[in-house]
Amino acid sequence: MNLLNPLIELFFPPRCLVCDRPGEIVHTPCRVELPYVQEPFCHRCSQPLGQVHCRSTFCSMSQQNQSLTGIRSVFWYGGGGRQAVIRLKYRGIASLRNWAGYEAAKALQNFELENTFDMIMAVPLHASRLQQRGYNQSDIVARVLAQHIGRPYWNRSLVRQRATQSQVKLDGHQRAGNVRNAFGWQGPLLQGQKILLFDDVCTTGATLNECARTLQQAGAGEIWALTLTRETLPDQLLAYPNSPSKSN
Repeated sequence: MNLLNPLIELFFPPRCLVCDRPGEIVHTPCRVELPYVQEPFCHRCSQPLGQVHCRSTFCSMSQQNQSLTGIRSVFWYGGGGRQAVIRLKYRGIASLRNWAGYEAAKALQNFELENTFDMIMAVPLHASRLQQRGYNQSDIVARVLAQHIGRPYWNRSLVRQRATQSQVKLDGHQRAGNVRNAFGWQGPLLQGQKILLFDDVCTTGATLNECARTLQQAGAGEIWALTLTRETLPDQLLAYPNSPSKSN
């Protein structure tokens, strides 16, 4: 596992996600600078709303193709939220898992969704990516989240059965095609159980929706997604005052 040994972090204390000074993951005075998701946002996909109707890729697809009941996110993908994902994903900073899991649990409470689910799952990595990185950043946070809200965590049956190309340069429709049939279920039927899917970032929701489609085929009931961060559409950055600035 590539996560830094806690002993190393003892000698090299965490740097604040906001001000980058050493000492704490987020200094108390810096908390006000964290880009928490706030109203107005789409209650279907969590995209910030600068107009009456949401124009996100997820909300634009037909209802029969929407496998998720809804998506919620803790932070906008900017500032401290973006730094949290980068440090979890690429630097393997172990101490962040507890902070991120706590923030995710608190967000569920704020959204009044903490008692909605029967179990929690994380979006899986393909075996080749997992071997390369050594850990799944969404998995390690989801485990802490499950402990905080007192729900079982299930990580053995939802699998990424096909490696996919990077989604970074793809538009919404291309992303949906890229992950089509990329996931599989290798467990017992879910028999209507309500699931919370966790991932680190939501951009268009294509990956989350495809995971949810797989869970539906396995017999799941209502499926929600929670992500640590939510990317925003470029044309909405100026329309929503609390979204990340363009410099982020």
